[in-house]
Amino acid sequence: MASTRGFPILSEAFFADPYPLLRQLREECPVYYHAPIGAWFLARHDHCEAAVRDRRLVNARARELLSTLMPALRGTAELEAMIGQWSRLLWFLDPPQHTRSRGLVMRGFSAAAIERVRGEVRATVKQALAQVEAGGEIDVVWQFADAVALEVLCAIFGLPGEQRGEFRRWTTDIMQVAGAGATDEDPALRAREASARLFGLLAAVVQERRARPGDDMVSRFLGDDRDDPAVLEEVTIQCFQMVGAGYVTSRNQIACAVLALLQHPDELARLRAEPPLLGPAIEELLRFAPSALTTNRLAAADLEIGGQTIRKGELVFPILASANRDPAAFTDPDRLDLARRGRPMTFSVGPHYCPGGPLARLELEESLMALLRFSRWELIGEFDYRGASLQDRGPSQLRVRLDA
Repeated sequence: MASTRGFPILSEAFFADPYPLLRQLREECPVYYHAPIGAWFLARHDHCEAAVRDRRLVNARARELLSTLMPALRGTAELEAMIGQWSRLLWFLDPPQHTRSRGLVMRGFSAAAIERVRGEVRATVKQALAQVEAGGEIDVVWQFADAVALEVLCAIFGLPGEQRGEFRRWTTDIMQVAGAGATDEDPALRAREASARLFGLLAAVVQERRARPGDDMVSRFLGDDRDDPAVLEEVTIQCFQMVGAGYVTSRNQIACAVLALLQHPDELARLRAEPPLLGPAIEELLRFAPSALTTNRLAAADLEIGGQTIRKGELVFPILASANRDPAAFTDPDRLDLARRGRPMTFSVGPHYCPGGPLARLELEESLMALLRFSRWELIGEFDYRGASLQDRGPSQLRVRLDA
């Protein structure tokens, strides 16, 4: 029997600070049916981990998810076109097709392949901070994290520099849909338009790399199969996945990590005093302050989780940010402890572990190393979480004084 109690998931207050509500869900209603969007939310670590591994909860859910999150477009040709494209993204595939497509993506996104782009990431970080080398104020979101996330993706995918502004706008609109943030007609229409335009841009880039391969992600995805039309189409689709999802989440992850350290000055001082802590600190920051709160699945059969019956065809949202704060999995989970050991669920687990995880970690590592060269960080003014969604949570601005 679904709980009839209302928990304000998706509210402005929730996105400003989701953790009190997530604690309440874990304790009172860990398997919660959210009537406004007609989906189940899982709050406990064991339920979340079991759900992302359960083959009865499938990824082939583009139609159900987009129809749920874009009600203003239901029954329209625009939505059907978007479903047709998105249903082939890695995020919406199950084995064996998922296995084949992931193999293509991992040509460029294995840990070893990502390590080869460290120099480009480091140079991008240095350039983003050049304006404050002598000390001064910076908006960490828009003058630093955004520049790092956007320029790194454009550099390693070889995207045309003159279209960076459009790319920023398109990916932001797309992530609003993916994170249940575009239920009204205008945002939904913008997301549909952005999806079509980004696909078009990437198709042109793939064709250019087919003719003139280089040392970039698109060329690595193509490999030796660049003359196969099916591979060209597949590479375009999976580039959309990696580029569309990688920019906004990386920008917000850098900002969320910096904010967490600003709010815990003792841990920031500890990191300065103990540089070897940086590795575990990154994992702890990903656990404590993730930019994406959930993933989702579709029930392919009736099943039971935590005493609740989930029916075939219903959407299920494991709240990975809640799993990361579950005391059953992490001791004293609401405390930031940069020496903590263990992997968070931020990038999920199992076959659908986020392939962009190594790049996100690298960007965060290089960003923090560069910022830590400044002797003092000071938060200036206020911030909020306007525009946040389940897949896209970060401060809308974050002004910080960095003293050299």
